Amino acid sequence: MENIPWTPVLRRVADSLFLLQGLSEEERRTLWAGAPLPVRFEKGESIYSCHAFRRALGVMLQGEAQVWRAGEDGRRVVMNRLPAGSVFGAAALFGECEAYVTEISALRRCAVLFVSQQQASDWMRGHYAIAENYIRFLSGRIRFLNQKIAEFTDGQTEDRLVRYFLDHRSGDGRVILPGSLTELAQTLNIGRSSLYRSLDALTASGAVRREGRRIFVDDPARLRTGKAAE
Repeated sequence: MENIPWTPVLRRVADSLFLLQGLSEEERRTLWAGAPLPVRFEKGESIYSCHAFRRALGVMLQGEAQVWRAGEDGRRVVMNRLPAGSVFGAAALFGECEAYVTEISALRRCAVLFVSQQQASDWMRGHYAIAENYIRFLSGRIRFLNQKIAEFTDGQTEDRLVRYFLDHRSGDGRVILPGSLTELAQTLNIGRSSLYRSLDALTASGAVRREGRRIFVDDPARLRTGKAAE
């Protein structure tokens, strides 16, 4: 872990940070003039652990990280992946918790910007739009977590799978998986064989398309209404 200088590429990613939406180029330039340097993490290095984390908003400027937690059997359960442009730590930014609920480690060399609690507060005092952006982001996270609760409590494997595919579908229709299908089964808290059966049924019905290990949802409306069970 070491500080690294800003580059034009890193700056472009930082400028896309949700907190800065609606600010002019000059306002952003002024804010970045007082910002800390990005931090580099090598592959496999811990970014956040349960008891070693920062009260800061982390911004993935480069590389990719993995969010995971330890399962009851000691194995890693992958919760999410964080590509460049992703953020983490928003809930801990102004919290008083003494532990972080998940672990974050670098999947490959990463560059991370940490916006401290004090810096975020200063930004919000100077620009009300930043405070609105933060509230809007947290509201979206609450909705997302409510959907995740529904995924874990619904009894039907296929329903959980459909919700996951719809929630994690990218712009080109590709579903962003947490890793392997086995890791997806762990994430959804369902048996691997049940997941494979439901996935095969959805594929046979045309609701999803598989190309090797990649999964695509070309028609979300069909996936919502045309599940294999129907």
